[in-house]
Amino acid sequence: MTRLLQVSAVLTLLGLALMVWSMVAPTPMPVILAMSVGQLLGTLAFGMFGYAVLVDQVRKQRVKGVAAAARRAAARRAAAGPDAAGPGAAGSTAVSSGGTASAAAGAAAVQPDGEASS
Repeated sequence: MTRLLQVSAVLTLLGLALMVWSMVAPTPMPVILAMSVGQLLGTLAFGMFGYAVLVDQVRKQRVKGVAAAARRAAARRAAAGPDAAGPGAAGSTAVSSGGTASAAAGAAAVQPDGEASS
């Protein structure tokens, strides 16, 4: 990108030099060159600069999106808890911070027909 911007700057200066030359020596040839070649160089330089800005913005948005996705994934892992990533996470019965047994122990007290056991 740096090289593209350098070429764009050089083309801009060449186009500007042609236009200044047409103002200093207002004869037909410098004016024609400034109006055709100078405008072509200036337009090409502007297009190159615009392309460099566009690529830079797309790259920044992509990096920003990857960082945001990493933050969301880290938040999901943190919310899932430490047992969620373990190999026996599906059948484990942990004790919550309140000291009660987990949902697996409570589910064992319910009979298959839906009534609670006494």
